[in-house]
Order: sequence, then C-alpha cells, then structure tokens
Amino acid sequence: MPKYISGIFLDFDNVFSSLFKQSREAAKEFASDPARWLGAFQGMRGSETEETSHNFVIRRCYMNPSGRIAGSEYFSTYRQSFVRDGWEVIDTPPLTNQGKTSADTHIVMDVLDSVAHYPHVEEYVIMAADADYTPLVIRLRKHLKITVVYAAMATSVAYRAACDSIIDERSLLEILEQDDEPAGEEVSAAPAISSAQATPEKVLDVINQYFAESEPGHRVNVATLGHMLIKQFPGIAPGWLGSPSLSQLLKKVCKLKVEPIENRTLAWKE
Repeated sequence: MPKYISGIFLDFDNVFSSLFKQSREAAKEFASDPARWLGAFQGMRGSETEETSHNFVIRRCYMNPSGRIAGSEYFSTYRQSFVRDGWEVIDTPPLTNQGKTSADTHIVMDVLDSVAHYPHVEEYVIMAADADYTPLVIRLRKHLKITVVYAAMATSVAYRAACDSIIDERSLLEILEQDDEPAGEEVSAAPAISSAQATPEKVLDVINQYFAESEPGHRVNVATLGHMLIKQFPGIAPGWLGSPSLSQLLKKVCKLKVEPIENRTLAWKE
C-alpha cells in the first residue's frame, strides 16, 4: 500500500459556504469535527484500484474570523475545533469593503514555500473549490508533486483536469452525514476483504495502523473508524463481530478509550 507524506491547505470560507448550500448540518459537522473527515481522508484511495494512506504532516486552515453566511455562526466559532485537532489556523480577515480576503494568496505562497522548504512532502491537498488555484496545481505538477483538489458541484473542468485526483463534495457529504453507529447498508464500501474474512485480529491491525499513522494522542470520531472498517470489511456492520455496537467493538477488540465528548463519540489510544 503506497504511503504519502501530505500537506492539506483548507480555504475554510470557501468549503464551508459550499457545503452549507447543500446541508447546514453537514457544514456544521465539517467545521466542528475536522478529525472526522480528515481521518477518512487518511485512507482515501489513490485510484479506483489502489489503496493508499496519507500522513498529513502539514495542516493549515485559512479562516476569516469575522466571516459568516446567513443562518450560520461566525466562522471564528469553529477555530478551536481545528486548533484542538492539530491544525494551524491562519486568520484572513477581509481587506476590502466588498469582503474580499487574502486566503487564496496566503495558500499559494504557503504551498510554494512548502515545496521549497519541505521537499519530503509528496502530496498537496487543496481544499478549495476555486478554479483560481488551477495555475498552482499545474505548478505543483511540474515539481512532480501529487495533487488533490476539492471539487464542488460546479467546479470547472480545467481545475479538475489539472490535478491527480479529486475529493468530490458528494463524497465528503456522505462522510459527514453518517451516524456515529453507521449501518452497513448506508455506506458505499469498496470491495477489499469479504465480510467472511473479517476477524478481531484483522480489525485490530487496521485500527492499529490508523493510529500509527496519526499524531500521538489523536482522537477520532467513532463514525470515522466505522466508515474505515466498513470500507475494508464490507458486511461487518451491523453485527460488528458479535459486539452490541461499534463502540463496544473498539473497546473490547481494539482496547480503545471511547467516550462521548461535546456531543460526539470519540475514540483514542491511552
């Protein structure tokens, strides 16, 4: 399985606003629990047939602290969620009377600085559905970097074509809309290992690998681990190898600490 050293650069205002148009609840989940979807990204596929893992050594979120859209909280409300999960949060307040921020300029400069100063970073994930980043993606390609971009419903063809792979908005919404105890039928799982082959030992190996590739002390939403297990072992839910719930499986088999914290169920290694 290929493993990539990755950097992720999030234009918070752009992605949150796009998600909010599709689902207010999903947008709020995206903003309040970044560990949930980033955990899913750590196991995202490099292609239709290739399993990959991604170690995000750079995590930067660019946010207008005074920004908001009708019906939402101020964006600064979500700052602590990203800080808590190990992100650098860069304030990009509006610079014009029209509310234009400098997030795009900051991202371009920081990405190019990273290419120069951190040559070990192989993959760049640009979380912004904005075709203005197309020249940046092309520049990264010239430096032989793997590029992944976030694509909303109306993202331009040129932007999509310039990158190596895409994080589709619909896929992100599916991750965000999962329940904390997901049912097997609700997740579109890529065939990997049949449910008959799922054993406590194999489940433990998958979970241990996830935490080995995460930051020390990393806490993850239980739903993220459920999505990962269902993808690896289609049919494992809702039986969870005889456990009454996914949380019980994680406690019993994987020896994880599982607790409800701030309306979320989180799991971590002690």
